[in-house]
Amino acid sequence: MKLIARTACVAACALLLSSCATIVGGKYQNVSVDTKASDQSSIAAQCTLSNDRGTVSVTTPGTARVRRSDGALDVSCQKDGAQIGQQTYHASTRGMVWGNLLFGGLIGIVVDFTNGAAHHYPDHLSVTSYNKHYDAAAMAGSAPATMGSGSAAASVPAAAGDLASLDRRIAPATFNAAQNVAAARQCDRALHVVMADGARSLLEANCPGAEPVHIECDGDKCVAVHKD
Repeated sequence: MKLIARTACVAACALLLSSCATIVGGKYQNVSVDTKASDQSSIAAQCTLSNDRGTVSVTTPGTARVRRSDGALDVSCQKDGAQIGQQTYHASTRGMVWGNLLFGGLIGIVVDFTNGAAHHYPDHLSVTSYNKHYDAAAMAGSAPATMGSGSAAASVPAAAGDLASLDRRIAPATFNAAQNVAAARQCDRALHVVMADGARSLLEANCPGAEPVHIECDGDKCVAVHKD
């Protein structure tokens, strides 16, 4: 009988500590989402946010409530039934989770990491369209254009420093991969072209409080490289 009582007491304490950890950490996070045309003007779109714990939808600009996780958050956006952009955002570990050690002990830490409360996505998610039909100029009446890596697109010149989203030599897969590299280093996703030659390109991302980062791409394989 005493064993049962002790077991019940331990279970109750664990539940109390777990509840404290969950309250302090929070399993859900509100994130703001916006979408931009390739010229960086704002556009409205329908976006789906997905990770290993679920999927939610939002019309941009707007706010979505996502379940925290250590897994990446994939954001895919459509307009008028066509996909216009996709980005991946990685989670970081919240600093306050270590403070839960004081309130929830090791049990609280385990709970926070198990239910996802220990993790945090960027508060603001921005997706840049690679569908040039939605450029401000196109919406104002200019003829629409599309990005790609074919001969017609490759023949279109662009000066170094131009936005990669406006350069038809930069394929959508390259653009998305390079943006993910920039985001992983906490840099701006509005990339600029340094060089583009066929499937190979060199892009630059501005990084708040740090030197710009160069991103070297071969198709959809992109890596950050040190500037000379």
